[in-house]
Amino acid sequence: MAPTANADARVQRLESVLLPYLRQLLRDAPDHGEISLAAVLHDGDVGRVRLGAEVSRIVAPRADRGRS
Repeated sequence: MAPTANADARVQRLESVLLPYLRQLLRDAPDHGEISLAAVLHDGDVGRVRLGAEVSRIVAPRADRGRS
């Protein structure tokens, strides 16, 4: 399906709101882990944005941790 002028305008409107949040996430992205961006849309516009960054590490098996 070919994009329409209305669809293109909607994409631009949503991008203008969401891109700054995505850029911030990418600037602060952890070396190991994940980032997430969720947007709640209401009437075709962004009503709420949820950002997340999680650091992940592999924990050594219990037998390899030794006693502290």
